[in-house]
Amino acid sequence: MHGASKSTLTAVAGTAAAVLALTACAGSAGSSGGGGGAGGGAGYEYGASDEEILAAFEDVEPVTIKYQPSAQSAEGPDSYRAQAFKDNLETRSGGKITVDTTYAQGIAGYTDLPDALADGRVDIAYALPIYQPDEFPVFQAWVTGTTLTGTSPLVDELAANAALGELAWQDENLVAEFEDRGLTPLNLFNAAGAVMSLCSEPHTTAADWAGNQVRASSTAQSAQLEAVSASPVSLEYTEVFEALQRNTIDCTLTATLPAETAGVFEVANEVAYTTDVTFARGPGGVFAGSAWDSWPLAVRQLVFDSMADEFVQSRRGDLAGNYAAAELVREGGGSFAEMDRETQSLIRAASEGLVEEKVGDGLLPEGSVEAIPASVSEWRDIVTELGYEDEGSFADFDAWYPEDDSDYLTPLGERYFAEVMLPHRPS
Repeated sequence: MHGASKSTLTAVAGTAAAVLALTACAGSAGSSGGGGGAGGGAGYEYGASDEEILAAFEDVEPVTIKYQPSAQSAEGPDSYRAQAFKDNLETRSGGKITVDTTYAQGIAGYTDLPDALADGRVDIAYALPIYQPDEFPVFQAWVTGTTLTGTSPLVDELAANAALGELAWQDENLVAEFEDRGLTPLNLFNAAGAVMSLCSEPHTTAADWAGNQVRASSTAQSAQLEAVSASPVSLEYTEVFEALQRNTIDCTLTATLPAETAGVFEVANEVAYTTDVTFARGPGGVFAGSAWDSWPLAVRQLVFDSMADEFVQSRRGDLAGNYAAAELVREGGGSFAEMDRETQSLIRAASEGLVEEKVGDGLLPEGSVEAIPASVSEWRDIVTELGYEDEGSFADFDAWYPEDDSDYLTPLGERYFAEVMLPHRPS
């Protein structure tokens, strides 16, 4: 089944309007109360027609937004969300907003990006706080939380991202971590694609992993690898292809989208995945900088409302990675295989220990070990209710996933925005 119908979209929009009425007094992203001042002016209600939004922009002075996405260029699945962001803002504002996009971290590298947002070099960016664990310890703690999600080609991928996004927005400490740096969260926690192992030989049992050199990108992944007696290796992602090609490492842990972009499947096409636990993901988020409060309310609302499409296009890009992986693994003579129960049990025990440690440090909410899988389960039900289902496996994903249907994930994006993000909308 290919998602919900257009009537579902209408129903979701109605639900969103109702939620807005109930949450009008809730906290919002950089809320100025909708009054005067540089960031004031008239706004519009969520769910307004294109004509009503254009009317709200009639008296708005032109605004140029300096935007740095994560994509390296305007080509490929990793640019879906960047293109959608630009198109949404420039079209729906009637040309009052111009999005000046700089790809490939051309203004600021990821470790410099928080400062670039705060000092105005960049206005809005996709950031990766995982590269600064000491500066963003709460965000880093939530990276460990991503380990307690399930893995399936479609349903669990959608449910995991929605669940982690919802729990992240509920964590006041996480929101404050960015606001204290002068940053306004727009899409607070994008969990990104499920992380699998890509190796030159099958790795499905604990014995397969023992003694292997495996590239890891976080302390959480390192701890998980050590639980199966593997040796984590720190490498820049640009060095992974050559390291696999020369057999200086045996495997890498990665999501399919960056693996496809970097050509990793050419040298490592034996893919192993888990089902009821995962290797720690590589999450990021969208944040606004110091210019945010100076923008008229209608501008801030339109930017924030575009995060519904940000969620959709992020999922679309991740799933495009799965789609490409199915083709590339098949063409290269590789395989997809689920890790055995013993290996998954070892990884789960390590993952729960990591989360409990972060809870003990006060960096994750009490009860996170239970709350994260419970939230994933709830969103799995919502995803199924909307008509999404796993019609096959990772190996044949390209045979049943409708990659060309650009509206396929819209119902989920609308539902996610209504239930998770709407209370934080500027007002």
